[in-house]
Amino acid sequence: MRALRRVTSDYGQLFAAYKSMLAVLMLAMPAALSARAQAQKAEGGDLRAPIVVTAKRYGPAIPDAELTERVEQRLQNDPFLFADHVTVTAHDGVVTLRGVVTDVWDLLTLLRSARKIPGVRRVINDTELSLAGD
Repeated sequence: MRALRRVTSDYGQLFAAYKSMLAVLMLAMPAALSARAQAQKAEGGDLRAPIVVTAKRYGPAIPDAELTERVEQRLQNDPFLFADHVTVTAHDGVVTLRGVVTDVWDLLTLLRSARKIPGVRRVINDTELSLAGD
């Protein structure tokens, strides 16, 4: 029973120490942030500096005919993909795939291969999945 009381009191002391440390941090944090803001203001820095948002950057625009040719070439060069019934069109970096695919794996490979081409911004899947029994 003594051991249980001692463990319980140890946890109580630990919790009290945690609470006091948390209170000190909560009091010290605003002061530290205020000091940093004052130092930045003294250096002449703007406290409301503009936020810079970075996004995916696309390389130089590739002509639609060349992009279509690159995607078709990639699809023809894949030995495991049967894409003879798929046509490719491109407009402003958006590639549209139309036709019939006979396997789910071919469909996924088709989409993945088209997305990997440099200059492709988006792939629109307008293919029809025709399984063997349909």
